[in-house]
Amino acid sequence: MTYDELIALARSLEDRPLTTVTGREFTVTTYLDCPVFIPASTGLGRSDGRKAAIAFLDRYNATGSLRVGDYADVTRNASYFIGMLLAR
Repeated sequence: MTYDELIALARSLEDRPLTTVTGREFTVTTYLDCPVFIPASTGLGRSDGRKAAIAFLDRYNATGSLRVGDYADVTRNASYFIGMLLAR
């Protein structure tokens, strides 16, 4: 998956209720071509930025892993990225 494909996926899922692998609800949107995740519990957007999203994708493309722990050193938003991937 490329970064452009990730952004296209985020845009296609925009404002649709999604869930993480642990069952927490969130929505995704984009800002300045970067995914922003909005947990239903807080309603506050969170993003690690483009660099972290690219690092997540690099690891995902190399391993194909859908385990949140495999991305702990890359981004704090791995559960949201994985939830987004599972929703496609």
